[in-house]
Amino acid sequence: MAGFWNYRVIECEGKGDEPTLYQIHEVEYNVNGRATNWSETGASPVGTSLEELRADAERLASAFEKPILKVVRLQRGYELVEVETGELAQAEPPAGL
Repeated sequence: MAGFWNYRVIECEGKGDEPTLYQIHEVEYNVNGRATNWSETGASPVGTSLEELRADAERLASAFEKPILKVVRLQRGYELVEVETGELAQAEPPAGL
């Protein structure tokens, strides 16, 4: 069975005087809803028509409805965790998965 993905806001803390940055990324999950991978660069809306562009922008905006994530180094590598709770990033699998 394949996993699924969605858009999430990822926080990147600035170093020294640099500000904290936020960007929307694609995050992949296994069938149990655990984050397993994320895009290296931020996502931006795209479409072959204005309607497609608008629809993609709306999908990107769905990232604001979920907890903010950040990348942390753990013993077994890098993981995404929720900023507020420190728990590993999770998501509910879509219906039918």
